[in-house]
Amino acid sequence: MNFPRASSRPLRAALAALLALTLTSFAGAAPTPSPSPSPQGEVPTRTIVIVINGQPVPSEVQPRVVDGRLMIPMRVVFDALGVPVTRVGSTISGQLPTGRIELTVGSQQATVNGRSVHLEATPVDLDGTTFVPLRFVADALGASVTYDGRGARVEIVSPLIGRNVGEQSGPDGGIRVRGVATEIDRNAQPPSVTLNVRGSARTISLNSDAKIYIEDVSINSQLHGALEDLRVGDAMLVVLAADGKVRELHDFFRSTSGTISAVSPTSFVLSGGAVVTPAGSTEITVNGSPAQIAELQVGDYVTVRRNPETSELRQIIVSRNAPPTSAPSAGSVAISSFTISSTRPLHTGEFFDVVLDGTPGGRATFDIGNYLTGISMHEDAPGAYRARFTIPDRFNVTRVPVYGHLAVGTNVAARAEAPTQLSAATTPPAIVDVAPPGGQVVDNSRPNVYATFNSPSEVGINTSSIQLIVNGRDVTASATRSSSFITYAPGLDYPDGPVTVTVRVADTAGNSTTRTWTFAIKTK
Repeated sequence: MNFPRASSRPLRAALAALLALTLTSFAGAAPTPSPSPSPQGEVPTRTIVIVINGQPVPSEVQPRVVDGRLMIPMRVVFDALGVPVTRVGSTISGQLPTGRIELTVGSQQATVNGRSVHLEATPVDLDGTTFVPLRFVADALGASVTYDGRGARVEIVSPLIGRNVGEQSGPDGGIRVRGVATEIDRNAQPPSVTLNVRGSARTISLNSDAKIYIEDVSINSQLHGALEDLRVGDAMLVVLAADGKVRELHDFFRSTSGTISAVSPTSFVLSGGAVVTPAGSTEITVNGSPAQIAELQVGDYVTVRRNPETSELRQIIVSRNAPPTSAPSAGSVAISSFTISSTRPLHTGEFFDVVLDGTPGGRATFDIGNYLTGISMHEDAPGAYRARFTIPDRFNVTRVPVYGHLAVGTNVAARAEAPTQLSAATTPPAIVDVAPPGGQVVDNSRPNVYATFNSPSEVGINTSSIQLIVNGRDVTASATRSSSFITYAPGLDYPDGPVTVTVRVADTAGNSTTRTWTFAIKTK
């Protein structure tokens, strides 16, 4: 997730958007010629509709064309088919009525019900969404799949699984229930959630040992959560054991974050240019208190939370620092300094220290943006509060503010913001497009070799990490490289025969990816 700093250009665009009240989005531009194609894959100039069992699937994520093949957003399609998928690192797995599927981003080998399946294209992460070849749906589910390029339509017919199926068999005789949260009763004993499952309400009681996961599908983030983290309007998957007890509850949402650069009576614009228009049902909070759009201000840090399947805007979470005040009076509570030790993007297993100095004898906590709040700190010495946070797997954030809080009894200090922001990435970069493609035969003894890549977590590519090896020889020094591609024009003829290429790339957090492929030269 990217939180860009405000600049005059986005601000002018934002103001123009507000004055004109034009909320039109534009389709992606046509792909540029090699050797520097779009690192995002080709976004079709027309929206490609995904139709499952005769019903269009609403989604803001549309198919992409990568390496000349149509790739579909995996979670969108599998969720619509009622197949829950989970991700750990680069491995994605799903539970079918007849067994299990498993695949790995960056690998063309998948497993379906214990059977090895070779994919026609490599699964990739683009803009926080995992894309897989359309044919995999047929291989995994035995479905019929067709793509009508002229009509911009993907048709999927699955005889075993219907769209929006709410219940499926789970492990050990249990079941999985998927729906949209319509009510969360935290005061009941035990607490409960009510889901809309195919138009019917189903209330599920949550036992105290149920594991809760909060998953932001826009940044491939999965965090352990609690009951207070659940939100009405989010998509939920509940895994129940055979005795009816809840084993796991997964809360899915899609988020966008940034700083407000302009506000109108009905809309606001983030510093990156995105226009946000709340609906009447959208919940707005400022520092945890209910608010109206008229109360939002330029400079507020905002997280916009949507249902990942319908894109319905459900919640706007606003963080605002308190205005500066005069020196605290005797007996008041104050934070004198608040810092974090992070100076660069971090990866899984790395940590940063949090230091808060203020009034002694209090209770100190810190927040990581609007994602993790109320993390406890301990008082090492009078007025000196400390904590250490270790980056978990599937935690991807970019330039997120970190806030400190301090309370002594009922007195609360003004919130403090650390002078540096936090970036962390646990999802490795994706090598999106390569040329000449693997398996291709070319009639040029000096073919241009290139690869494009991106960082799904948006921490950015470490340009110095990029390496290109052709037939065992490191040619990086003779190549042209940037944060999105590397290209190499051979200075000598290659003989006819196979050519093996390896590309290695890492992001600024140290996550790395390697891709190897082989093409052939035949000039005679």
